[in-house]
Amino acid sequence: MRQPLSTFRPVWLAGLVCLAWNPANVLPVAADEGHFRERIAPLFAVRCLGCHNSLDRKGGFSLQTADEFAAVGAVTAGDPAASWLIDQVTSTDGAPPAMPKTGEHLSNKEVAALREWIEAGADWPDGFQIEDPVVNRFDWWSLQPLSRPTVPDARGDATGQNWIRNPVDAFVLAGLKQRELAPTPQANRQTLLRRLYFDLTGLPPTPEEIRAFVDDPDPNAWEKQVDRLLALPRYGEHWGRYWLDLARYADTCGYDKDKLRPNAWPYRDYVIRAFNEDKPYQRFVEEQLAGDELYPGSADGILGLGFIAAGPWDFIGHVEVPESRQDGLEARNLDRDEMVAATMNVFCSMTVQCARCHNHKFDPVTQDHYYGLQAVFAAVDRADRVYEPDPVSEARRAELVAERERLAVEVAAHETAAQNAGGAELAELEKQLALLKAGLVPISARAEFGYHSAIASSASEEKWVEVDLGSAIRSRKVVIRPCHDDFAGIGAGFGFPEEFTVAVSSGEDEPWTIVFASVTCPVGHPAQPLVIELAETVAPVRRIRLTAQRLAERSGDYILALAELQVLDATGGNLAAGVAVHALDSIEAPVRWAKRNLTDGFWPDFGPVAEDPAAIEELNSLLVRRSELLKTTRPTGWQTRQGELQTQLAAVDESLAKLPAGKLVHAAATMFSGEGSFRPTLGTPRPVFVLHRGNVAQPLEEAVPGTVPLAAGDPVRFDLSAGHAEGERRAALARWITDRDNPLTWRSIVNRVWLHHFGHGLVDSPNDFGRMGQTPTHPELLDWLACEFRDGRQSFRDLHRLILTSATWQQASAGDPAKAATDSDNRFLWRMPRRRLQAEEVRDAMLAVSGPLDLTMGGPGDQLFGLEKTEHSPHYSYHLFDPEKAATHRRSVYRFVVRSQPDPFMTVLDGADCAQSVPQRDETLTALQALSLMNNRFVLVMSERLAERLEREHSDPAARVVAGFEAVTGRLPSAEEQADLLAFAEGHGLPALARVLFNLNEFVFVD
Repeated sequence: MRQPLSTFRPVWLAGLVCLAWNPANVLPVAADEGHFRERIAPLFAVRCLGCHNSLDRKGGFSLQTADEFAAVGAVTAGDPAASWLIDQVTSTDGAPPAMPKTGEHLSNKEVAALREWIEAGADWPDGFQIEDPVVNRFDWWSLQPLSRPTVPDARGDATGQNWIRNPVDAFVLAGLKQRELAPTPQANRQTLLRRLYFDLTGLPPTPEEIRAFVDDPDPNAWEKQVDRLLALPRYGEHWGRYWLDLARYADTCGYDKDKLRPNAWPYRDYVIRAFNEDKPYQRFVEEQLAGDELYPGSADGILGLGFIAAGPWDFIGHVEVPESRQDGLEARNLDRDEMVAATMNVFCSMTVQCARCHNHKFDPVTQDHYYGLQAVFAAVDRADRVYEPDPVSEARRAELVAERERLAVEVAAHETAAQNAGGAELAELEKQLALLKAGLVPISARAEFGYHSAIASSASEEKWVEVDLGSAIRSRKVVIRPCHDDFAGIGAGFGFPEEFTVAVSSGEDEPWTIVFASVTCPVGHPAQPLVIELAETVAPVRRIRLTAQRLAERSGDYILALAELQVLDATGGNLAAGVAVHALDSIEAPVRWAKRNLTDGFWPDFGPVAEDPAAIEELNSLLVRRSELLKTTRPTGWQTRQGELQTQLAAVDESLAKLPAGKLVHAAATMFSGEGSFRPTLGTPRPVFVLHRGNVAQPLEEAVPGTVPLAAGDPVRFDLSAGHAEGERRAALARWITDRDNPLTWRSIVNRVWLHHFGHGLVDSPNDFGRMGQTPTHPELLDWLACEFRDGRQSFRDLHRLILTSATWQQASAGDPAKAATDSDNRFLWRMPRRRLQAEEVRDAMLAVSGPLDLTMGGPGDQLFGLEKTEHSPHYSYHLFDPEKAATHRRSVYRFVVRSQPDPFMTVLDGADCAQSVPQRDETLTALQALSLMNNRFVLVMSERLAERLEREHSDPAARVVAGFEAVTGRLPSAEEQADLLAFAEGHGLPALARVLFNLNEFVFVD
């Protein structure tokens, strides 16, 4: 059965845009069903469906089904000349076709195929749906299963037998021979050692180390040098920096305010330590995504989570804008996008973020896949998280946190059971309450909620709390500010007593005078403060006590909670600010609940509903009806069980509060001290929806935690139990990434290591192995290395050792015009690439050569700037930095890295942009670099230090010149060079000579 299309001509032509992609030419064939399936459907799929699909409907037009197409009458069946579709894809009066608007236009053969289809009746097979061709395209090289290739056989090849040292060379030589190229001879020992030092440690060797190696007769001298440098802590500092580039590491948040991130550095130190300890790569990955779930009780299981939180963060969008508003939702959506992009770019070299607004145009990633990955991170935020270096304390903390999350999930499920029992009436009440409570979301709030009494089993149990001003003072008002709680939608008025008195006393042993007594809560649903005017007859007061006779009901139990108690004088000043607080009892769970919070000056400010008496009255009425309905519909034993759960939660909070304070790391977290509108999820994932065109105002179906397929039919949804802990989502993703059958992971990481040894990867788009990326120059070598790494110890040191002991890496860097004519970019490695030192290497080498390099490891970053803290945002003033300060002479990896105002010296030398994942630094040569290396204050100071060192160690002027040249370049100067440099030093002084030496190509470049 075939369906003819309608003949209604659409009038909205300008909105149509087709996907620009050039398929194979479509040849006209017989206009039957086969013609549509084999020619027309593929043509629509590859040229139009990217925009005109059932989800995006760009211009209101979809080409996926017959009904959608017919609804707009794009063709007149039997009459191509009268069909609007043909008008859009053909030229008129010399003007180019309207469609597609970008990319190549349809060929004459493609247009002819469309005409033939329309002329034959434009039939569309019944029920046929055109699918996005990209979604199911798994034939790309990076998605193919990983298997170990056979090492090329070099037997019978004289070059191979003399040159090949390990399998790396066999693969490289095979590629060279295919192009009729030959490798370059080995570099000399002095060049090799300098190259090795910078490659593994980022620092230059001393002249003594070079001479010792050059003169070493041991046939294993090279292997010993490699092992020695790999064992140095300098190795982890250098290679850890490459990972920090990938991880977007910085010590500030970025965005408008660019606040300091004082606890970011423990993640930096974790990365450096992981490289120095040669942590297996699978463990390294898992710790950075789900260490708290997979390795509970270990400090590294928390520290590694700094990866998720390392990127930029919108302070305004999170702290100053509540999540209930669209801007707040957008900020959190973009925050999760950054987490997803970083995870998949870094670990899998996959650009899934391209599917945030539409299905990926080139790789098999749909919006469903992308938002499934967002759902993995739905409960975590970037915040300071407690960790404990002591494994016993950390294990206990992890146990309590897991227990709290489990109880929170059960409490929520218990609440849901009561809600479901309430039926349609309760559902409608909840909807009305939600609308009213939206106005009671705190405009500003702090992590310090307030004072919280111990839990009572009866509403009539007496509780009291008081403040002591220290001496009797004349006052005019007592202001009691209600609390709020963001757990389970409780909102404003949490714990405010239904019946209470307020009394004052003029002294420690003086009698109480009741100044206020309530029968029922006097402020309705308490978002507004209770203001008690003190009569002129009231004597000066020292103590003010609130006593509750009827407590607020929680869930099966009763409590007293208040945000703030103020005592105001005639000028409005708060006499109670910071004074002592006493209570009958108290739950101390800082920073959220503590007695001291009652006078700390922090309380929530609520929205306009709090100022509207009619709204408050309606809210109270709804709350009363809801309470009555819940009492009559709750399952048997519900109240008892809910009380038990709340008691258990309180006990866990109390146990957490008693643990040692621990240390803080900025990491992925669900429990933390919030600020303003930035509140912890406490392990409850936010709902994440697939968004139409990526718009938070247009949610579609709810996303299910999952990942992307690597082959047709791959399951993408994670198999998670109902009520699972949020960490299980991240653990599932970590296991998927580190699965030995995931080809992306293992190809990606060995390509990154290769890149930093040779200056470019076997795949020259290290963060993108998709169709918009590059293809490997040596695919067999890439797969062999991936298998070797995956199936071995997953040791970076083993991989380094393999590469560094190869003849390929040990080639000289000398050019050859004949070879360059065949391979001008040296992509097939007929010589060793020459490279410029990176920004950190330049700075560190200057410190090392001139003498003041401080090798102290770890701890907070060194601020190479003057810092001015303002209310809006900090000012980072690099011109105020004094490079003479010995405290700032550590390695550059320990710099305090600022996002919004990066260090100018490091930036001009192509330092990494920490706003994004940087797999490979730019390498430019600019006039600004030459000016900086000649005139920057740091260079001037280090030149003076080098001159002082040369004067201190050598009395002869000629010896100073020779020693300075050798320290900077690694070799002795020729007689002509020595004469020129000596003459310059005599005429301009040793500091000027040191500046010249720092500007030599032999200092700035590695052969």
